Amino acid sequence: ADLSPAKDQDWMCDGIAEEIIDALCTVTGLRVAARSSSFQFKGKPADVRVMTRALGVSTLLEGSVRKAENRLRVSARLVSSEGYELWSDRFDRAEADAFAIQEEIARAVVAALRLRVSSDESDRLRRSGTANPQAYEMYLRGRQHFRSLGMENVELARQMFKRAIALDPAFAQARAGLADADINLLQWLLVAKDEQPALRAEALGASEEALRLNSELAEAHVARANVLALLGRTGEADESFRRATALAPGLRDAWYSYARFLFSVQRYAESAHAYEESARRNPDDYDALLLLAMPYQRMGDDPKAQTAQKRALEAADRVLRNDPDDVRALYLSGAALISLGERQKGTDRVEQAVAIRPNDFAVLYNAACSFAIAGNAKRALDMLDRAVGTGRGFRAWIENDPDLDSLRKLPRFQQIVARLPP
Repeated sequence: ADLSPAKDQDWMCDGIAEEIIDALCTVTGLRVAARSSSFQFKGKPADVRVMTRALGVSTLLEGSVRKAENRLRVSARLVSSEGYELWSDRFDRAEADAFAIQEEIARAVVAALRLRVSSDESDRLRRSGTANPQAYEMYLRGRQHFRSLGMENVELARQMFKRAIALDPAFAQARAGLADADINLLQWLLVAKDEQPALRAEALGASEEALRLNSELAEAHVARANVLALLGRTGEADESFRRATALAPGLRDAWYSYARFLFSVQRYAESAHAYEESARRNPDDYDALLLLAMPYQRMGDDPKAQTAQKRALEAADRVLRNDPDDVRALYLSGAALISLGERQKGTDRVEQAVAIRPNDFAVLYNAACSFAIAGNAKRALDMLDRAVGTGRGFRAWIENDPDLDSLRKLPRFQQIVARLPP
C-alpha cells in the first residue's frame, strides 16, 4: 500500500514487491505466487484466509511504503493462513537503501518459514541493484510501462531503462530490462526493418553486459536467451533458459519464455512441462494454460489438451470477475470456449475483444486463431490479414501455431504469411 502523503508512489510499491518476489523465487521448494496473481488483491480489503486460498499459499506477506523526500519507511509482516503473525518489522532508511531493504525482508521471510537454503541460494537473495535513487525510479517506471505492453509503452520502457543505465552504468537489472524491451519490439516487428540490426545488437549487448555485472541474475539470463532465440542461436538460447530456471526455479517468466521457445523449435514434450511449471506459479495464469494445450495437440494428446483448455477457461473467468475489461482474458477464454464446443459464447467474447481494441495485433491475431478453430475460414483470414497489416507478426510462431492448421493450405493464408520476414 502507498502511504506517502501525495499517494504518488504506486510504482515504488509495485517495484519493491516485485523485487522481493524475484528474490524469494530463487529459493528451491518455496512456492511464490506470481505478481499477476498476488496483485489482484492490491488496495482491496480481503480476509487473509480468502487471499491465501485464492493464491494457493499458506502464508501471506503484506506491507506498505511511505516516501517523504529522500527517506523510505517500509513496513512488512508475514501472516499465516489462520491469521497469525509470524514476523513483522519496519525499515526507516534512505531511498538509496531500497535494495538492502528488499534483501532484508526476503531473508526475514526465509528465516520465519524456517527454510534451509544453500550457500548459493543465500547469495541469490542478495539484491545488488543500484544506490542511485533516480536510476532506481527510472528502472521501476520502465518496468511499469513494459508490463502494459503496446508499442508506445514498450518504447517508453526502453527509454526509461536507458536513462537508468545512463545514471548508473553498473545497474544490471536496467540492462536486462533494456534487452527485454528491445526483444519485444523486434519479435513483434514494432520497428522499421532498417532499425532492426542496431536494435538486435543493442539487445545482445545489454543482456551480455547485465550478466557481466551480475552472472547470477536470472532475468538477465532470460533476456539473453530471448535475444539468442531471435538470432537463431537455439543451442545457446536453450542453455541460457536452463540457467535461468536453475537460478530462479520459482520465476514464472523464465518458465513461460522457455516454454514458448521450446514450442517454436518443436520440442513439444519439454514445452508442455515448462508451461506447467509456469502455471504452477500462478493459479490464474490462463495465458500459460491455454498455450499448454498447443504442445499437447501437436503430440496428439487431445484429452490433456482439452483439460488444459478447461483449466485456462476457469482461470480466465476468475480474472474477468475481478476485471471484466481484461482484453487478453476475453479473447483467450473465447478461444477456449470455442475449442470446448461453446462456439457462440466463445465468438461473442472474441468479437467483444476486437471491438475494444480493433487495431491491436495481439487481439486480431488471436481472433484469427479463434475463428479458425470455429471453422470460419473467411473471418479468420480477415483477422489475420488485419493483424499482419499492423506491421507485426512472429513468423516462426505463426507457422507452428496448431490453431491455424485449418488455414495452412489456403493460398490466401500463404500470401499473408509471405509478407512477414523469415
